[in-house]
Amino acid sequence: MARKGGDLEAFVAFLGGLLAAGLAGLAMAGVGLAVRPTPALRSAALVTLGAVWLTATTTVYWRLRARTR
Repeated sequence: MARKGGDLEAFVAFLGGLLAAGLAGLAMAGVGLAVRPTPALRSAALVTLGAVWLTATTTVYWRLRARTR
């Protein structure tokens, strides 16, 4: 019986996006210890984390959906 939907792929993609954003956040925190972050730099870091999460989630989801078809 073929599985329909894509809920599992979406959940795995969400977790993959969180993992990628978490790793990017840890790297940014390490850089923040070495360099004194300004408010503009903090805002740019938040935007970057959001973009990393969205890009990673979308990419993982598309690859998983293509694999199941």
